Amino acid sequence: MGYADVGADVFIALGLVAAYAAGGLPLAFSLAAIAYVLTGLVYAELSSTYPYAGGAQVYAARGLGDPAGFVAGWALLLSYTVDIALFSMASAGYLSYFFPQIASFSHRVLGVELNGFAACSIVMILALIGLNVLGIRESSRLNEIMVSLGLAVQGALLLIGLAYMRADTLRENLREVGYPGVREEVAYLPGIGVREQNFIYGTTLAMSSFIGVESIAQAAEEIKRPYKWIPLATKLSVVAVLVFALGLSLVGVGTVGWRPLAENAERPLTVLAESLPVIRGVAPALVAATGFVINLVSANTGIIGVSRVVYSMGRFQLMPSWFKAIHPRFRTPIRTIVLFGLLGGLLTLLGSLEKIADVYAFGALASYVLVNVSMIRLREIDRDAYRPWKAPGSIEVGGREIPLVGLMGALATGIMFVLVAALHPVGRSLGTAWFVVGLAVFAAYRTAVGLPITGRISGEMSRPANYLMDALVLFRPYDDPEKVARAVAEGLRGRFRVHLLSVVNPAGMSPDELSDEAGRILTSLEETAKRLRSRGILVTTSVMYGEPVEVAVMEGSSDRYDLVVVLTSRRAMKSKERGLARVVSARLPGKVLVLRR
Repeated sequence: MGYADVGADVFIALGLVAAYAAGGLPLAFSLAAIAYVLTGLVYAELSSTYPYAGGAQVYAARGLGDPAGFVAGWALLLSYTVDIALFSMASAGYLSYFFPQIASFSHRVLGVELNGFAACSIVMILALIGLNVLGIRESSRLNEIMVSLGLAVQGALLLIGLAYMRADTLRENLREVGYPGVREEVAYLPGIGVREQNFIYGTTLAMSSFIGVESIAQAAEEIKRPYKWIPLATKLSVVAVLVFALGLSLVGVGTVGWRPLAENAERPLTVLAESLPVIRGVAPALVAATGFVINLVSANTGIIGVSRVVYSMGRFQLMPSWFKAIHPRFRTPIRTIVLFGLLGGLLTLLGSLEKIADVYAFGALASYVLVNVSMIRLREIDRDAYRPWKAPGSIEVGGREIPLVGLMGALATGIMFVLVAALHPVGRSLGTAWFVVGLAVFAAYRTAVGLPITGRISGEMSRPANYLMDALVLFRPYDDPEKVARAVAEGLRGRFRVHLLSVVNPAGMSPDELSDEAGRILTSLEETAKRLRSRGILVTTSVMYGEPVEVAVMEGSSDRYDLVVVLTSRRAMKSKERGLARVVSARLPGKVLVLRR
């Protein structure tokens, strides 16, 4: 699912980016990939912690309030609607390899010049609308069948292309960073060179090659064991897309060069296949057919994505229920499918991939900025939430945990969004109009149903799937720190906050001996805690004095702890350990877990 939504992007982005970044094509993709990787890691954490259909709007509503949740969801609706137009146009571009008449067709309809790509796109969109009205399950199967073909074709192009790259061609192209002339689509800023601005513009278009990472999050409620599979699927799709986007951009400038890719922006991979000696006989037709199908599949995921987002926004009281009306026979959200599908068809009248990609990046980046900022806030709001996978790296500021991945992701996507707003006039104007209309709808709806516009109704409905519980771990004086850390980490699997308690029996000890023993145990406790913290577990420690069983039962019976852990081993002391486990279990029935270290 993740690849079906994101993997098709390179089929069109390669030519679009080359037209502006020129030989800086690989660098443009690399810079855009920074924002993609960071946002992908944020989604891996949030979508497994909050496994609700809706993705960005759920996280933003929970972290930043309902208006932010609506804006994030409305931004996703924009990107999915543009997805329908953009990838149906790209699909038509690859189809023109077999039917050149598509490229030469032009007809004026109701005062609008309709080119062949737009006309073909509208026909395909109407067919996809019909397919999705008949059944979402049927349209999803189309995605599943075609994904393996796209992976195989891109993989073959990448491997063969790497084998036939020419060092001189690569060096010559890499020297030309940025298209040297003026492009009419770019809103040039004063004080910066034309080449530099063209390269920056190309970099923002490269971001369109990485849009769709949220598709896995959209299906969170349909996945068995989301805590296990969502982080893995998200990370794998990030890696797969990254390899193909960076690899094919490098192969493109090292074989055919950037100019042919830019001149054939509707089907750049076909041009690349034609330049490779071993496969140039059959590969272009295969690549064109694959490009046609995989882009059509991606347009279809736009319609499916719209359905899921609108359903989620309606359920969380961010949109009127009118949008999620279900067809009585086919049980599909017919109003949403038809309305947003037709809007996607209208966008094809913009006539060029560049203009449509402008709007695509504007909507997606707006939602990505909110997702990254929400992650920072959610680490504070839901600090006790159980996170099946947690993005690495954080700093503490004023007692608050700040995740570095979310912070850097917010910065990277924020910069990208500002650049899109500054340099893309079509995206800026249509995107702004989209948000103005959406906010008016949101305000009118919430007022009509008697809900506060700035409330947190949606946010309170989207709580984490699970919260951390508290475990009291009874630590014996002779326990080995590494073995204890491994047993606790594997046994509790990160679902608990851990308090390590060691009890010292003062009977028969002098004050000096008692002090020495307590110091030794504290050192061992801290070493164990350090090893557990390195595994991402929250740990505190303490030493108490008294008869071990009585102290363990007294502490374990406290409401502070949901679980008491007793560690056992096969050593000579096992009889005492088992005796402790039996006694504590009998005194605290249903609250004791025995782990073998």
